[in-house]
This record gives sequence, C-alpha cells and structure tokens, in this order.
Amino acid sequence: MNLLLMLIWGGGIASLKQQNEVLWIPKDEILPKGSDVSSVLALFSPLQLVELALLRKLIFFHTTPSGSKEQRTLKRNMRYALMLAFYNTLSLVNLTYHTTPKGGPASAITRYYRYRIAPRPDNLNIVKTFKQKIERVIRGKRELESAPNNLFYQSYFYPLENVIKDFKGSMLNQRQNVEKVDALESKTNGEKIFQADATNLKEIESQSVDFIYTDPPYGAKIPYLDLSTMWNVWLDLPVNRDLREKECIEKGSLEKSREEYHALMIASLKEMYRVLKFNRWLAFVFQHQDPQLWQILVEEAQNIGFEYVDSVRQDNGQSSFKKRQFKASVLSGQLILYFKKVQNPKTLAKEHLGDDITALALNHVEALIARDDGATLEEIHAEITIKGLGLGFLHKLDYADLTLLINANFDLDETSGKYHIQRGQKFKSHVIPLELRTKYFLLSYLRGAKRQGKKAYFDDICLEIIPLLKNGVSPSKELIKEVLESIAIPIKENGEWILKGEDVGLFSEADLL
Repeated sequence: MNLLLMLIWGGGIASLKQQNEVLWIPKDEILPKGSDVSSVLALFSPLQLVELALLRKLIFFHTTPSGSKEQRTLKRNMRYALMLAFYNTLSLVNLTYHTTPKGGPASAITRYYRYRIAPRPDNLNIVKTFKQKIERVIRGKRELESAPNNLFYQSYFYPLENVIKDFKGSMLNQRQNVEKVDALESKTNGEKIFQADATNLKEIESQSVDFIYTDPPYGAKIPYLDLSTMWNVWLDLPVNRDLREKECIEKGSLEKSREEYHALMIASLKEMYRVLKFNRWLAFVFQHQDPQLWQILVEEAQNIGFEYVDSVRQDNGQSSFKKRQFKASVLSGQLILYFKKVQNPKTLAKEHLGDDITALALNHVEALIARDDGATLEEIHAEITIKGLGLGFLHKLDYADLTLLINANFDLDETSGKYHIQRGQKFKSHVIPLELRTKYFLLSYLRGAKRQGKKAYFDDICLEIIPLLKNGVSPSKELIKEVLESIAIPIKENGEWILKGEDVGLFSEADLL
C-alpha cells in the first residue's frame, strides 16, 4: 500500500486522514475458491488501483447533488450514467484482461468463469477506455431517444399506481416497511429500480404486472454472485451471507445442492404467478446442461397455475467458451419458455384458497368419490367441512371457490347428480391405495362399456387403465386380473368380462382408514 500512497502524493506518504479525504479504496473482499489470487485488490496493479480510485473520486465529486430540484436530478442521473461507464471500464482495466492467442481481447472472468490472472495482461489506457465507454452510453441513449414514437421513454416514465409499495432504499438490506401501498401518482416506472428477493416479492402488489421476462441462473453453469465480487466492491454494493442464501444456483461458494436450486426456482415461479395479471404472459429463458430440468420447470409451472404455451429457440449467434470446451454437454443458444396466467375457475379457486388448501381439498374429494363411487356437491361439502374442521383449514374455505374447484377438476353425471374422476384423468392423491384406484377405474371402464354396448376384453382393459394409474406405482397385469375377478366374471366363449351385478359397490369406509 506504500507504493500506492507514494504515487498519489508524488513521493510523499499520506496520513490516514489524508487518504480518507483524497481517495477511497474498496474493501479487499475475499474471492471465491478457484481464483488465482485470494482477494479483490490483487486483481489490479498498483497503477490500475490508483487510476480507478481517482476516476471514481472525480465522478462523485462532479456529480454531488446541489442546487435546485432539477439540478439535483440532473446530477443524480449524470452519476448513474458515468458509473455505468465506470462499471464497464472495470471489466477491462484489471489483471485478468488480455489478448487471446487468436488476437481478440478477453476478460478471463467472463471467458473462463473464474478470476484467472492473465500471463500477459493488457495494460489499457484508462482515460481512453473510459472515454470509449462514455461514448457507448451516449450512443445507447440517442438510439433509445430516436425509437419510433419515443416508445422507450414513454414506457420508462409511465405513471404507476398501486403496483409497487412505498419503501426507501433500493438495496434489499435497506428495505423497511412495505405494508403501505404506494399510490402516489407522481411515481413513474423508471424511478423504481431496486433489488428484491425473487422468492418473496413483497414490494409488488398481487396481479399488478403486465409482462414478465426473466433470465434466471442456469444451475451450476455460472456462479454469478461469486463472479460479481470485483464489481460489487467498487460500486460499494454489500453482499452478505443472507444474499448468498437467496441466490438461485447450484454449488457456488455455499455449495448449494440441486434440490435447493429447484426449490428456489419453484418459489420464484410462485411469486411470478402471484404478481402477474390474469391473461398475461411470462417469458422464461432456459439454458441448462440438464434437459430434464426443462420438464421439471414446465410441470411445476403448470402445478402453480400457469398454462404452458410454447418454447422458442433463440440463437445468440456465437459459441461461449464453455460451449467450445464441452461441445457435447453445453447447450448452444437458449430456449425461451412461454407461459400464460389463464383466468379460469381452477386458477381462480387456487388464487383464493392457496396451493396447500387446494391440494388438500382435492385429495379429500378424490378419496370420497373413490369410496362412494361418486359424490354429490352436498356430500362433498359435508365431507370437506368435517375434514377442514379436523385438520384446521375450515376457516380458509370459501364454498363458492370450492364449487369452482370441483367443477373444474371433476365430471358431473347429470342423471345421478354425482361427481366422478374426469375421463382419461389420473388420481392426483397418492394416499388412495393402488388396489382401490385400480378397482375404481375397472368399475368405471366396465360400466362405460356396458352403456355403450362394447365388449370388454382383458387386453383392452389393461391398455385403458394402466396409463391412468401411473401417478405413483403402476399395477401389474396380475394385480389388475386379481381385482377384476373380484368384481366381474369372464365369458369363456369369447374372453369378454362383465360385471357380476349392479349391486357391486366400490369401497367400504373401512377401506380408506
């Protein structure tokens, strides 16, 4: 550090007071394992540290808010723009930045996904580099201003009402009370850029968002928070263990498991569903080494209430370093999964009752229908009332919502007034034993065959009901035959099966205890 201070003072050593008054040096944060050096300041030469510290000091000095409200706003916006250029300058002015063997420049942080000191770092002129970054910021602003009908700025500064709650501080650790809804008409979209927890978007009102585009971390591919350490310390953005616990990632500095990654991803999907308006869209960027995760995400999103619409492949036009390293295991480009929050009786009921109560109520309705070979709306209400009282969720039930849920999930026989499992659907509950579920579908199939005048043969029966019993352990043909023999008899002449008699019932109450 003496060399650094001598450079500042032209040969003299600064006192601690002088150092604090003249120059701010970031905290020497520990870098993640696998880095070539142990802490952030070792990523820079002494000259680079001095130049970056002085540049940051000058930005803050010339953008200190003062004067009228308009002048303070202007200086605040100027600081944001200059710090964006400073942020991008950091990517080049460090000891990881180098020229590749093929002649192209590269930062080892984004090329190798770790802090790798280059054998021969490029020592760029910081003034020239910063000027280039400022020019790019200006060019970007001009491009946005010249957009047709100035749509970008119109949407950016669009007034918001009852969308984002009133709070101070853009960082998560600065969050205070968010119970008061921000209904100030002077608030605009661009004034609310803030850090939040994707699994608990308490700052945003339910059903207030028109469109969500999310590009989440891709499992264990890139440790984003660990790799952002260098930028966070220079921007003075605190990253503590609480933030690392919230990061949706596999491995990383906390060595998170695949299960933790899935749980965080699913929790964030639930929050996206909550804040999105009905009949609005979610675009979910997917780029992962494990294609099975695609199916998991789609199924979980559908369980939450989203309707999966389609996936579109987006080619980014270039191969990443990881793709060149592992051609067979890393996906090139990305998939964008499109979901829609559809307004229908099923999703409305889930919205009001909640996921846990909805699943619990459906399980009890299924068990009742299986036990009694169908159930009327009154019988279902009576059963749910008893179960809800015993299990402590009765106070959360709204019978109008429950009726919507029943109509959306079960078929009503207009003649008997009883509800049944929907044709072609499986039991959702694993609580009902396999033998009883098998018996239910056998009875349904045989009675349906009789009504339609169809002959029921054993192979046809198996092919019909086995797909309906894959929610859990599938029955063997031996089990199907055993259950079939208890309720039906074969006609030896042609191998057809018919019910023993119309007095054949399903299950006694003891069967389900």
